[in-house]
Amino acid sequence: MDTPTAIGKKQRFLLELPELLDLTFSFLDDYTITHTIILVCRQWFQVGQHRVIKELVWQNNTSNMEKDRVLLQLGRVDRLCYHGHSEGYYHDVDGNLWRNLAERSRRHRFLDWELRRAKFSQQQQKQQEQEHDDGKVEDELDTDQETSELPLKELRMQGAVDLSNMCAIYPAMAHLTSLEIQSVTVTVGVLQMRHVFEYCPLLQRICVESLSPRAQYLQGPWFSEVRINPQTGQVRKRVPLLLRSVVLRNVVVPQSCLETLIGLVPQLGELLMVVKNFVDLYGSTVIAATNDNNSDGYGDGDGSLSKDGPTRIRQLVKLHHPHLNSFYFSPPHTIAPLSTDIIHDWIQDAPSKKMDWTFQGPELTPEILAHLVQLPNFITTLHISGECSTLHGYLCASPHLLHLKAPNSAIPINDLDIHYRLIQGCLPAATVTAMISCQQEQENNHRNHPRVWACRRLQTLQVAFFSTNMTSSYSRVIFGYVSRVCPKLKDLEIYGPEYLLQLQNPWTIEEAEARQGRLCLMLEGGLCLLSRLKGLERLVVGNVDYNVANVDEDGGDEDDDGNDEHSGDDLGVHFDWMVPEGHSVARRNARQAWINRARGQGCWSKMLQDEEAHEEERLQNYQKGLSDNGITIATQQAKDTADGGEEFLAASLQDLGLLRDVKQVLEDMESRNTEEGEGYKLWPYLIRLSIYQDITFGHQPEAEVKRLLSPIDPRTGLPSLELLKYPVLS
Repeated sequence: MDTPTAIGKKQRFLLELPELLDLTFSFLDDYTITHTIILVCRQWFQVGQHRVIKELVWQNNTSNMEKDRVLLQLGRVDRLCYHGHSEGYYHDVDGNLWRNLAERSRRHRFLDWELRRAKFSQQQQKQQEQEHDDGKVEDELDTDQETSELPLKELRMQGAVDLSNMCAIYPAMAHLTSLEIQSVTVTVGVLQMRHVFEYCPLLQRICVESLSPRAQYLQGPWFSEVRINPQTGQVRKRVPLLLRSVVLRNVVVPQSCLETLIGLVPQLGELLMVVKNFVDLYGSTVIAATNDNNSDGYGDGDGSLSKDGPTRIRQLVKLHHPHLNSFYFSPPHTIAPLSTDIIHDWIQDAPSKKMDWTFQGPELTPEILAHLVQLPNFITTLHISGECSTLHGYLCASPHLLHLKAPNSAIPINDLDIHYRLIQGCLPAATVTAMISCQQEQENNHRNHPRVWACRRLQTLQVAFFSTNMTSSYSRVIFGYVSRVCPKLKDLEIYGPEYLLQLQNPWTIEEAEARQGRLCLMLEGGLCLLSRLKGLERLVVGNVDYNVANVDEDGGDEDDDGNDEHSGDDLGVHFDWMVPEGHSVARRNARQAWINRARGQGCWSKMLQDEEAHEEERLQNYQKGLSDNGITIATQQAKDTADGGEEFLAASLQDLGLLRDVKQVLEDMESRNTEEGEGYKLWPYLIRLSIYQDITFGHQPEAEVKRLLSPIDPRTGLPSLELLKYPVLS
């Protein structure tokens, strides 16, 4: 037998090759790379550090000291989140930011990954030459002194964004791969799309959205004129774009430019368009640029506007992108509104069995809903723009849904109140009718009305809830329902009625109406129920700022002498449980003091006693309603064969909406303090947190809690915790 060849001392394993490591890291999420991969060893840090997203938030109404701090950090971030709080007033301040970025782009040399890898290989070779026999390294790897500042790769602009000033930003966008603009300006903004595509050759994702009634105008032409080869007379093809995602909502666009874009993005995977108006007519030259032969019959060539916009756009998409993952097109309603038949055909003719779907709220009719329910296996992502009255029913029949974004959906809170506690057990007429119908069809053996969402594996949820009344019990229903029914959530945005009021009348909200609709954030409101979501990475609760300094308090917040009942309270008890510092002995004692203190409705012990009495009354009303209508409900629910966890879920929802549910969560926190000691994290993966800000980028949890507990809000000059005083307790 031949003697095995000795393995060379300097032989490298596969996972030591930077190329393979980088390819492997490309399949991992940002959290794993940031908190695990780059901490393994020096090589993994060197290879993976370019995949760590370094983010910075710029708010144009912060103090000058904060702005200077942000400007100093610009060189080490590749994602900038810009939030404008006011139009026209901060142009000079914003100009300083853009000039700084543009100057950095011109002055510094950006090292790409290939150059970084070459430099790392040189350093590694130098390290091997310096190794001693004992395997120790004499000198550390040399610091990369030539590595200059990072290029800006992602730009997210939100709030009062003046698109007319984008010309100041273009010089800093040469390395941009993602551009997201969400504007709430009351004036019509004009964005030069041609400049965007010319200044951003590496752009892979673009999102332009107007959240106000005013649509944003994406001015044409989007591309340079088509050139003709003088020798052959043939039209020169344009260079394809690298775009993978195009999202345009509430915009005014030239239809010809839109169709040209569809033919110039071969790697496109997502195309979502909500067009408010078209501004041009067809011309044969532009259509010829999209289809070189112009033989498919699309080009009218007579300057007439196409009367079948949705079908035409759909045909272009099928021609150029047969494997699109996500597609939606809503044309101007003055030209060709989408009909149920058209949407039905789109669903039936989906190019992919894993299609992500987007709908306007009114378009999700019961007929379309019924058709979607029949195709649950390939609908895992659903976006809904606008109010949707059928959304709750769809969620109850969609076990495969993973991502839902419906921030304007306005789901009635009573739909979540499966025990009818908010109405003291008095069954509504519609509920009685539904129960009778189910009983006649013998379908009430394992599922009562109202039904529970079936999407147990939901990871992304952006939803708004509506109610004409909003007390702490309503908030407990929302937070308790979401935390129990969707335990695997990672990205959660919850909005209350105040957000919907803002959408209906964004600039003239009456404080009384806004206060009535705000979610209760006190301990009694049950925000801590969301601590059950152990995998949560991002949490947004509300996004409307309020000036509540001159609002008269109600709901027992003032005593008979007009004194503020909450004055002198340690209101930090409502938020500091979110961070490790809030689980010290002192902070736990402060929370217990709040629980034991007698207020308008007494201490928690008194409130729990009243709750038991209300429960007895509710059960009596509920049983009477069933008896009066001849309805029989099975007491033992059968196990759901599809999920296998219906009985457990039903048991976990028994205390939905009750104060004792909150009490149990706080007791569980105490138990964890005993088991794990002080300083544990309720949300170990939470990265971004935003509580009632109009900026939804969020902050680190510790920074957001500090903002909430700061004595003065730097934006308004008012105590930040004023927002805690006004929700009515029940």
